[in-house]
Amino acid sequence: MENYEKFIAEIDEVVKQIKGLYDLAYTQYSHAVDEVISGRLTDEKQIEHILDGIIDFGDDLRFLELSKRLCRHIYYEYPQLVGGFVHMYRAVSYTHLRAHETSLHL
Repeated sequence: MENYEKFIAEIDEVVKQIKGLYDLAYTQYSHAVDEVISGRLTDEKQIEHILDGIIDFGDDLRFLELSKRLCRHIYYEYPQLVGGFVHMYRAVSYTHLRAHETSLHL
């Protein structure tokens, strides 16, 4: 029983660390999105890099909202970039959903 409690405590610590990384990433990507929205960052490759990074955290709804803000802002200037992002986001979300459903059926 003692080993089990230690194991659970270690898992809890790892989860806290992961949450901390997500929070840090959200803060950094929020600043990057703000830079784009304010007009200080306009390079298409840099914006694409931001969107690619946001996809990495697609299972967190905060990043979905962040990507919506960014995509709405850049849509008319970079419609292909937004379209590609939406397509990729859906593909990644579908893959995560299917993996989750599969694990529930095991």
